Amino acid sequence: MKYCVLFFLMTLTGLLTEIQAQCLPQFPQPLSARTANYDIKLTLDDVKKKIDAVQTVHFTNISPVPVQILRFYMYFNSFKNTESTFLKGATDIFGQSFTDKKPNEWGWIEIKKIAHSGVDLSKQKQYIQPDDGNPGDQSVLEVKLEKPILPGEKAEFNIEWHAQIPKTIARAGYSNDFYLLCHWFPQLGVFEQDRLGNWGWNCHQFRRQNEFYADFGNYDVEMTVPEKFVMGASGCLVSEKKNPNGTVTRHFHVEDVIDFAWSVYPEFRVIEDRWKHVQIRLLTPPEHFGIGNRYISSVKFALEYLEKHVGSYPYPTITIIDPPFHGLRSGLMEYPTLVTVGTIYGVPRNIRLMESLVVHEFAHQYFMQMLASNEKEEPWLDEGFVTYFEDRIIDAQFGYKKSLADIGGYRMDNQERTRLEYTTMNNPREGAPARPGWEFTNSNFKPLIYSKTATTLQTIEQLVGTEKMDDIIRTYFEKWKFKHPRGEDFVAVLKEKMANEKDSVFAASIVDLFEKSIYGALELDYSVQKITNAILPAPQGIFGEFSDSFAYKDGSGIGQLTSTVEVSRNGDWIFPVELIVTFEDGTTQTVFWDGKEGQKVFTFNGKSRIRSAQIDPKNKISLDTDLNNNSITLKPESLPLWKYAAKSVFWIQNIFQTLSFLS
Repeated sequence: MKYCVLFFLMTLTGLLTEIQAQCLPQFPQPLSARTANYDIKLTLDDVKKKIDAVQTVHFTNISPVPVQILRFYMYFNSFKNTESTFLKGATDIFGQSFTDKKPNEWGWIEIKKIAHSGVDLSKQKQYIQPDDGNPGDQSVLEVKLEKPILPGEKAEFNIEWHAQIPKTIARAGYSNDFYLLCHWFPQLGVFEQDRLGNWGWNCHQFRRQNEFYADFGNYDVEMTVPEKFVMGASGCLVSEKKNPNGTVTRHFHVEDVIDFAWSVYPEFRVIEDRWKHVQIRLLTPPEHFGIGNRYISSVKFALEYLEKHVGSYPYPTITIIDPPFHGLRSGLMEYPTLVTVGTIYGVPRNIRLMESLVVHEFAHQYFMQMLASNEKEEPWLDEGFVTYFEDRIIDAQFGYKKSLADIGGYRMDNQERTRLEYTTMNNPREGAPARPGWEFTNSNFKPLIYSKTATTLQTIEQLVGTEKMDDIIRTYFEKWKFKHPRGEDFVAVLKEKMANEKDSVFAASIVDLFEKSIYGALELDYSVQKITNAILPAPQGIFGEFSDSFAYKDGSGIGQLTSTVEVSRNGDWIFPVELIVTFEDGTTQTVFWDGKEGQKVFTFNGKSRIRSAQIDPKNKISLDTDLNNNSITLKPESLPLWKYAAKSVFWIQNIFQTLSFLS
């Protein structure tokens, strides 16, 4: 409330100067519990690449137990030396070596003083390594309290800190005079109840396969930087004041978010637009200015689509940071009400990687930000759902089968790219998506967490229908927004919604498919092995029940046509499938197979020969790792063409994956 009053008084007295984003950051009512709130005032030294700051943390103990210690993320220390858990054992990140850095190009962060109720706690802080015991890692700081914070009690902690900004290794840092400041301040972990019912800090070390997890709160941040810089940040610009020493202080405020990020660059060009209540602000280098509206149009389309299919976007702003090429390692990431993207000059309009990327990062506002599931322990709950909606949105905006690329007759859609990323893995059984991020490798992190999860959701949508799928997602979102849901919470919603289905066997199979896919490492692959058409010999021999009515048949005439289709379950994942058989006279027959046997032969007797057979004829089961073996046609008219087309898909897919390796 104090910020509403302050904003109103400043407006009346004309103290607001050079407002760049006309949006009001305050909500009439809190959207979250606002457990951890931050007031930060900082100064950026552009010459020494340093930050000096004072910070107040307002913490509320919403648990039923006393809080005896605090635990802070200290992410910049992950870029302090090669012994940090993030860098240990690696020689390059994103394809570039970092081992030749100069002394002032490494990064670190240090709390100089922390006090509670006038008591200095500085001597009671120590770095801990709760995950791997690596004594060289300083990404988690523990502070012991003089007295506990009781249930329901509020506490304020006054902190003085400074940091050396790293030359960018991964996302956070500087490149020449471009800065991206993310996960840049001492931030509390989440004090919560674990699956065993115990309360404590969820505050993991920073690892290469980890992203982030924090609690909801309000952020009030004043940043003093050299006047040359154009700035973008989470939330709304409240005020801007020029200082006599050639600096400017910009004051931003944002509510009910889990983090705060900002960026500065003197060459940024600004493009602004609106969608309903949302101020859209793109900061882009001059060389990308001409294609900037491609980002804007896709974000507006995503806002409309997600409001219709998931829920409303409550924030008054979204800021898009498009880094210069030399700062691309800071791109392709999501933060509350601010995303970073990345492109190169001259990307043609019929290759839509930049649109796909900005939609992906924006969709994180729903799953990383509003739902705020634990990206460290269950990254699939964020990245998988985001990838699923990225595919849906881009396909809806630019057209099914051509959304990602439409080049000289070659077409590919976003959804198919995602599916291929999983199904073309050397070993789809490498592990379940539902694991902590640190258990994945560089090679299987994206195919399993992003693509397998998205393909699972796509498969369920195709089986139950888009309307039913939207109902499931909307229910999950509305029930769990601002509450940190876990995987079992989504499964519970899925079971609840499928329980309403008339066909209980079908409903159970949908839940079983989801659980097997996300919590298991089976491979789903069905194939049509063989088709036969044979005319059996005409009947020959003695026929009749009693001797006084026996009749002899000599085998002359036309015998009966008998046809068979042999199908196979090549993987270890059992799921019921549909088989459609097409006959030469144009008629079809559909049969169902529970898939329990390794092989099965279906027999058909009739007047027309079988021309083709196809498992899953409507391609509903996108999790099938090889769709090419799902059908056989006895008289293929275009087989050579399809062989070349399949090869083209393979090579173009590899090109796209190379171009988007940072995403």
